Amino acid sequence: MMIDELKSFIQKIGNFDKLKSSEQVDFFAYFLIFEQKQSCFKASQIKKIFDDLRLESHSNISKYLNDNSKKTSTKKKKFIKLNEGFHFFSTFEKETAEKIKTEEVAFINFTIDKGRLAWKPEDIPFLNASIKKNADFFTKLYFLLYHLENSIRKFLTQRLSSILGNSWEQKIIQDVELVKAVSIRNETNLSEMVENRGDNILYYCMWGDYGKIIRQYPNIFSNQKEQHEIVAHLNSIEKIRNAIAHNTATIPKHYQDELTVFLSKYIRVMNNN
Repeated sequence: MMIDELKSFIQKIGNFDKLKSSEQVDFFAYFLIFEQKQSCFKASQIKKIFDDLRLESHSNISKYLNDNSKKTSTKKKKFIKLNEGFHFFSTFEKETAEKIKTEEVAFINFTIDKGRLAWKPEDIPFLNASIKKNADFFTKLYFLLYHLENSIRKFLTQRLSSILGNSWEQKIIQDVELVKAVSIRNETNLSEMVENRGDNILYYCMWGDYGKIIRQYPNIFSNQKEQHEIVAHLNSIEKIRNAIAHNTATIPKHYQDELTVFLSKYIRVMNNN
C-alpha cells in the first residue's frame, strides 16, 4: 500500500484530522474496498493504516467492526461480516461515498463570445426556424440524459464492485449478453481517431444493456419493486437517446412525459439505495 495514495485519499475528506477515530475507521475501510479494490477488509489492515499515517488508533477496531455489523434499535448497520473479513452494507457505502470530495474533471475551454464574433451559431447556412428552435430543446434533453447516464454508470460500478468484487467487469461480460458493447470497445481501442469512452465496459453499453445487467443481478437494488420500476423505463429512455443522437424531427410528447416520470422515480429510488 502506497502512503502517498492514503494521503491523497484523506485530503478528499473534510476536517479529517478532527474526526473521531471511529469515523476514520469508516473511511479507511472505504479506502481499502473502493480505492485499493479489495474484496473485503480486516481489522489488522485498518490498524496498519493508522500506524502508517502515524495517527492515534481506535482503541478496539475489531470490536467496533463487529458491533457495527449488527443492526440494533439504537444504531444502523454499517458493515457485513464475511468469513474472510468485512464489507460495506449498501446504505452505509453510499453515505460514506457522499462525504468524499470527487475531483472535477476540467472541461474543454470552449465558449462563444457573441459580442466579439462576426457570426452567431444561428448564422450557419441552410438552417431554418424549426431547426434553430429544436437545437435549444434537444440540447436541454441531452444535458439531462448525460447526467442521468453517468449517474447510472457510477451507481452500477459501485454496486457491482460491492457484490462481485474486483473482477466484476469480467464477470458481467461472461454472465450478460454485452456483445455489442464489447465490440464497440474493441473497435475504439484499435482506432487512433476515436478516444476511449471510459475505464470499464459500462461506458460502451446501451441503455438496454443496463437493464440486462440489473435483471441478471437483482441484489443490485435493496428493494425488488424499485428494481422493476427502473428497468421498466430503460427501453423508453433508449428511444429518446436515439432520437436525439439521430436528429429526429421531434421527441413525441409521451416520450417526454415518460422521461419526466422516470426522473422522479430514479431520484427517489437512488436516494434509497
